[in-house]
This record gives sequence, C-alpha cells and structure tokens, in this order.
Amino acid sequence: MSGLNSHPINRLRKSHGNQIGIRLKDGREYRGTVDALDQHMNLVLRDAIEYFKGEKVASYGMIFIRGNNILWVQIDLSPL
Repeated sequence: MSGLNSHPINRLRKSHGNQIGIRLKDGREYRGTVDALDQHMNLVLRDAIEYFKGEKVASYGMIFIRGNNILWVQIDLSPL
C-alpha cells in the first residue's frame, strides 16, 4: 500500500460499521463495532465488550475511547 490509503486512520475509517479490537495503554481491551471516529482516533464503539487480562469485565451499549489512550487497534477482527 502506498500514499494516503496506507495511513492508519484511513484504514480505520474503512472499518466503520465493522468489529475491531483495541488495547489501551493501561492493558484494558475492547471489542466492538466502530460507530464514529475523528482525526485524533477518538472512537465510539457500540456493543462493546471490555476485557482485562483476558477476562470479560463489562459490556457497554456505547463507549467513547480517547485516541491518545490507544496502544494498538486490530482492524480485521473476525466475528465472535
């Protein structure tokens, strides 16, 4: 991939409506459907599930995640 299409935010924009996985800097992980995002990688996930150390912690209808807290994003997440 080259040019603007290879920029991570563009890949994430193409994932709108799809399931993704996210790990935060504090070790928490979320899986959910991308509902909204902005240029700072702030995300809104719907039907999100929170995990910590591999254990399910909570379920959320909607959750906002600040982009500066994200360690990594897994885009092509297979359905659970």
